[in-house]
Amino acid sequence: MAVTWDNTAENVANKVVYAGRSNAPGTRHTAGFNKILTVLVAFWTMLGMLGLSACANSTPEPEEAPTPTDSELPEGPDDYWPLTGLPREDLTPHPVVAVKVENTVAARPQSGLEEADIVFEEQVEGGLTRYNAVFHAHTPEEIGPVRSVRPMDPGIAAPFGGMLVYSGGVPVYESRVQAAGLRGFNEDQALGALYRVKFRAMPHNLYLSIPKLYEKVGKDRTIEPDAPRIFDFANPDQGERPTAVSSGVPANSLAARFPSLVAGYAWTGSRWQRSDGGVAASARSGAPLQTDNVVVVLTTITDTGAKDAAGASVPETVLTGSGTAYVASGGSIAQVTWSKDSEGSPLLLTDSAGAPVLLNRGTTWIELLPNTNFSFQ
Repeated sequence: MAVTWDNTAENVANKVVYAGRSNAPGTRHTAGFNKILTVLVAFWTMLGMLGLSACANSTPEPEEAPTPTDSELPEGPDDYWPLTGLPREDLTPHPVVAVKVENTVAARPQSGLEEADIVFEEQVEGGLTRYNAVFHAHTPEEIGPVRSVRPMDPGIAAPFGGMLVYSGGVPVYESRVQAAGLRGFNEDQALGALYRVKFRAMPHNLYLSIPKLYEKVGKDRTIEPDAPRIFDFANPDQGERPTAVSSGVPANSLAARFPSLVAGYAWTGSRWQRSDGGVAASARSGAPLQTDNVVVVLTTITDTGAKDAAGASVPETVLTGSGTAYVASGGSIAQVTWSKDSEGSPLLLTDSAGAPVLLNRGTTWIELLPNTNFSFQ
């Protein structure tokens, strides 16, 4: 507020005094009059200060915008686990751990597979298969049996970053793990996190604890960033449906035929139940081995020229290039296209229009089938 001289307390007091007297300015005042004048000046001074304070505070303080509640905040990519698309409460970054897991009669039922985000099945010597199980959202204390690395494992695990854990392997294959930008851990390197159990005989008794592996890594190394998003997931809140449901056909059973094993999946009405050679699979915990998506990648294998301890040829699954794939979600299946540009690039799935395939939110099992012997009904 602007203040003029005419509004000052002193000038107002003078006007009041002179209006009540006949003598002019400069006339000598009596003691009583002086007391009256002093009181009036003090009174008007106080009023002036109050007026100035009121003017100074007459502009209202701007109100702070209300802080939105958690339910009002927009959902971001960090609200979901990147490898499953499921809601995520724990936002603490931690790296992916890929683990080589055996799949033979002597190894079943395996531990930890029911908690993997993604499970790859690959052909090894003798037409048998092994798993490369990818863990991020869950970090089990018991995963196994853990077995040796194969030449295609770096190409499987590299797009996720993080670590690859195995029992050992041919030196040239172990060196490829490091060359792919992964931190590889064999039994000696992960000693303490990899341990031998008493409920199985060797060589089927090596198991992994991811929490102990994190502790071991944290002592002298920096933990890698969080997992990247590899696949796209349908968002039902936006009216999206998985590609298999929106453009595929109904399917109740799937069969991927490897030379020495038929990997089967049966639709339960909510998930796909895994079977090995017609026998429903379960984990050592008793949980059924079920998944929300099944991806079958039709590819080929090459002969590496290497031999295992029994003299069998070591095959390598071809993971670069492109070809036909099938995606099963929600009781339906669709033919799509797979592509992978390099060892370190992710596996891409596209529909007939070239758009990214949408999966169901949840876990995914991927069959790297080195032939076209796949069927569904």
